[in-house]
Amino acid sequence: MDRRASRRRFLRHAALLGALAPASARALPTLAMAIGGREPLISTPQRPGFVEEVAREAFRRAGLALQVVPLPPERALVNANAGIEDGDLYRAPGFEADYPNLVQVPQPIGEEQFVAFVTRPGIVVRSASDLAGHVVGHVTGYKIVERLLAGHPAVTTVRDNDALLRLLGAGRIDVAVTNRWSGLEAARRTAVAARVLEPPLARVPMYMYLHRRHEAYVAPLAAALAAMRRDGTWQRLNDELRAPLERAR
Repeated sequence: MDRRASRRRFLRHAALLGALAPASARALPTLAMAIGGREPLISTPQRPGFVEEVAREAFRRAGLALQVVPLPPERALVNANAGIEDGDLYRAPGFEADYPNLVQVPQPIGEEQFVAFVTRPGIVVRSASDLAGHVVGHVTGYKIVERLLAGHPAVTTVRDNDALLRLLGAGRIDVAVTNRWSGLEAARRTAVAARVLEPPLARVPMYMYLHRRHEAYVAPLAAALAAMRRDGTWQRLNDELRAPLERAR
């Protein structure tokens, strides 16, 4: 048997073995998903992140593997829409109107609460209108917060939640508006004695978005997320990974 015939026989044998291998032994399709945030949304070597762990389990049930790409919030959307990443992992509804290459997975991955953080006593904020007369800070690219603060005359923007909490701790802003869980984690990291004002200024369901070239994965991921709600997996991860941040205040 000549060398080329031997090679063809070897390749046929290898292909047959690959086809017979269990699904768990074969590489799963991997999607690189941008996210405009850091811990506690995403995992670190020290601690798993709530959003990443929920998404990773949903991807596993849908027959996919997940690669998380942390980026600044605005850049995450732009890259996902351009197809540089395969989607955006954690966004409020409606972004497909301005980013037409993104397709929403129509089952929430979670709910986000956007709240006011303060350090000084005597500040009362029950709605966005109560922010009048205060210098307010927020993270660039948090679209929900940008809409809440539209028209506010005294707004300072920063690149991330750590910088936002440091501004608050230094007294350079009166109120920091951001999502509850990332703000609590940033307060812990920066050792700023900030407190959350209730009620939240907004409660928003959050969704995954895929670039339209991956639209075939939308239904399997939605089904996986719904199943995780029914079987208690979502609640277990929430209780294990997010609730302790609230208790640590």
